[in-house]
Amino acid sequence: MFRMAVGHSDDIDLDVAIQAVLGECDAALGGVTPRAGLLYAAWDADHQAIVDAIADHYPGIELAGATAAGEMSSVIGMAEDSVALAVFASDTVEITAGLGRNLREDPVAAARQAVDDALSRASSSPRLCIALPMVGGYESGEVFSGLREALGPNVPVLGGGSAPEDPAASLGITQSRQVVAREITENSIAILLFSGALDFSFGVETGWRGVGPRGVVTKASGAGVLEIDDRPAIEFYERYVGLGQPPLGNPLAVYEDPASTVFYLRTPTSSDPATGLVGFFGPVPQGVTVQITTAGTEQIFEGTRASVSTALAAYPAGRTPEAALIYSCATRRFLLGTRAGHEVELVRDVLGAGVPVAGFYCLGEIAPNIADVDATQFHNATLVSVLLGAA
Repeated sequence: MFRMAVGHSDDIDLDVAIQAVLGECDAALGGVTPRAGLLYAAWDADHQAIVDAIADHYPGIELAGATAAGEMSSVIGMAEDSVALAVFASDTVEITAGLGRNLREDPVAAARQAVDDALSRASSSPRLCIALPMVGGYESGEVFSGLREALGPNVPVLGGGSAPEDPAASLGITQSRQVVAREITENSIAILLFSGALDFSFGVETGWRGVGPRGVVTKASGAGVLEIDDRPAIEFYERYVGLGQPPLGNPLAVYEDPASTVFYLRTPTSSDPATGLVGFFGPVPQGVTVQITTAGTEQIFEGTRASVSTALAAYPAGRTPEAALIYSCATRRFLLGTRAGHEVELVRDVLGAGVPVAGFYCLGEIAPNIADVDATQFHNATLVSVLLGAA
């Protein structure tokens, strides 16, 4: 048995919201006791009051969570300044939370600490890791290496970066919050580890498509890309989008294999006409092939459908998923504006009304290359779909 129950409320009275969330979870659980939960809440909520209420209501629950730039669920759709909780009950899957501290100072050690914490209360082999780290001020590849070393092979890492108070203003080190058990932290990584007899699948899509010729990053630094095809990187953008700061709506596609059509996105965050540098939300390695991308509203929604459809097609044959988790980028929410809530509606259209959904708008998405589950990547402007059920 595997069941996910979801509660979600945007009531302005936090006590009323918490009671509504817990009541909705209880009703969907149908009398069974949850093992674990995922909490997504607005930055300015009283997180300690929320987690204390959850822990008191569900003693012993393994809880992980993060601050969000918008919360999504099958209960009320997409809302800002809300509280969303997904709780999991199962008699075949172990689900344990882990916390790694001092992420900025030592991302590898923090990742290992989180996994060791979660594994210390699991007796079965890990199958899937949901990661909710603080983003910024460290190299994302290092935390993924730490997770991979601690988890071992063939355990996909998926999730999203916890969101700060103002995602639009976050160009470097961010102050977001992570939750494990009753502890509210910053500069940390929270994980929820699924071990044992779990079926799962995932999809990763954007909706963006490349335009114009590709180029090769010939000079890069920790601050961003300095040269593409031996010319200032800002010229690569100016040829297609004009002078000034490269727009959020035209992220850079990064092809690690120049012969491939598979890419991940990097959203431009800054530029310097004097040096030609373009800064991005995430690393762009020297030597990779790049291309400017574009997407309209309908193309972004097509990416939403494609992400969930890919996950559904990859789910074990003959089985039906019991739950869905979605991680969408704050950039997508910003560009979609008042239509952002349509993303979770599309997820429900693809999966059907019987599959509960929970997720949030995050600061960068985490997912493997679909061809290699051990090749965890940090994404921008992407929607990651995760389907879960009992094996």
